[in-house]
Amino acid sequence: MNKMMEKMMSGMMKPEDMPKMMNSMMDNMFSKMSSDDRIQFVSEMMPKCLNTIFSEIDSDAKQNLAKEMINNMMNIFKEQLKSDKE
Repeated sequence: MNKMMEKMMSGMMKPEDMPKMMNSMMDNMFSKMSSDDRIQFVSEMMPKCLNTIFSEIDSDAKQNLAKEMINNMMNIFKEQLKSDKE
C-alpha cells in the first residue's frame, strides 16, 4: 500500500488505478477495525457514498444501480443466513 501511495504522490498513478488503490486501503483499514466499528463505518459511509454517486448520474442509471445493489445485498444476506443454518 505504501508503494501505491508513493506512486500517487509522484503523479505516476493514473485515475483508473484509484479504485484498486481504494480497495486496498479499505481492506487494510477494515482488517484493523472491530466488528462494531465496521458496522458503524458502513452504516455511516454507505449513505454518503451513495448520495455522492446518485448526484452524478441520471435517473435511469440511478434505478439500475439501485436494483443491482439491492440484488447484491440480498445475495450476501441470503448466503450469510444459509451458512448460519449449516
